[in-house]
Amino acid sequence: MRFLPILALMLAGCAAGPAVPEISVSVAAIVVETGETMHEADADRPVLPASTAKLVTAIALADGAGLDHRFVTRVCRADDTVTLVGGGDPSLDVEDLLALALSAGPGLRGATGFRYAPARTGGPVNPDQPADAAYNPVLAGLIVAEGAYRAGVTGPRAWTTPAESPPPGAEGAGWFAHSDPPRQAADLFRHYAHGIGIVLPQPTPGSETCGRELARHNSRPVSALIREMLWTSSNLMAEMLGRFGTVSESPGRWLAGAHPDLTAIDLENFSGLSDRSRVTARSMAQLLAREAARPVGEAPLPAILTPAGWDGGLRNRLTGPPAALAVWAKTGTMHYGVGLAGYALHPRLGLMAIAAYAHDPVLRAAYDPIMATPQVEAAAKAWDRAARQAVDDAVRSLFPEP
Repeated sequence: MRFLPILALMLAGCAAGPAVPEISVSVAAIVVETGETMHEADADRPVLPASTAKLVTAIALADGAGLDHRFVTRVCRADDTVTLVGGGDPSLDVEDLLALALSAGPGLRGATGFRYAPARTGGPVNPDQPADAAYNPVLAGLIVAEGAYRAGVTGPRAWTTPAESPPPGAEGAGWFAHSDPPRQAADLFRHYAHGIGIVLPQPTPGSETCGRELARHNSRPVSALIREMLWTSSNLMAEMLGRFGTVSESPGRWLAGAHPDLTAIDLENFSGLSDRSRVTARSMAQLLAREAARPVGEAPLPAILTPAGWDGGLRNRLTGPPAALAVWAKTGTMHYGVGLAGYALHPRLGLMAIAAYAHDPVLRAAYDPIMATPQVEAAAKAWDRAARQAVDDAVRSLFPEP
């Protein structure tokens, strides 16, 4: 009952379009060369970082020794048993699995056993989020296409792609998270083998021990996967890379060692998919200013972010002068929490680390326990749109008039 007045505020005016309360933006901009704060507004207010938390993950990974590491997925055979062995590759995709089947082809013939490993799974990225949401996949050492599948219901007919995936529960079509990614990968490999004329038995969990290697797929190096994680905002990639690089469940251990004074950065996980994570605009800008020269593979950190008004998550934002191609940043959005953090090329001050956030903790707290009706979703999306505009306006204001 305590949420009813807030719900009324969320839904006010829905008949003519959701009403949006006034949105305040927390901003900090720091000149990288001098460390001087060029601009700040409400910069110490705790805010929801959403996917801008992936910047912390990227920096923590770049500070480690595993940037050249490549994850290996193998097809092995021992006697009459074939095993698909995962190596923790978060980027393994359907074409990679097909390539493995084609490469291993002749060596698969005559197999009477088909196993997959590791069969164990972790939890989803965030157990508080919908279990079948494609953005909230189950973590696993053997996973393809980020554990996602397509499914739909058309009249009396239900369909899934891949075919062995769980059936959908509602009319329509969409992307979902598979409850057992290792089994999904094994089923799809078996499907590909059948497509090239090789019949494998139903897969069962097995050992990661490899007898004779029939085929292997090497991922791109971790440094390249970090860039992909930032550009695609993949939650799975952030969580799996983060756990690989820091051997922990969140960036907290790395932060405590590398930047012990930045206590305002308090992250529940590596992806930002949590309504309990908090940062401040000042702390994020401070971190980015200190780490601006950090190499990630062959490029410094700012150069692996998305350019405003040009490509990636900022393709259609901050278009035109003065911000287009002058802001390189990571965006983040959860309902009632919107952020942008990265770097700005200022014509007078040089490279600046910037962070801008809009967050309404009252509306966010009210949203989570409410059933997501179309009206509630419309109100949340209207707030998000207005918040993105407010954040963009705040970033533009950092530049002199063109």
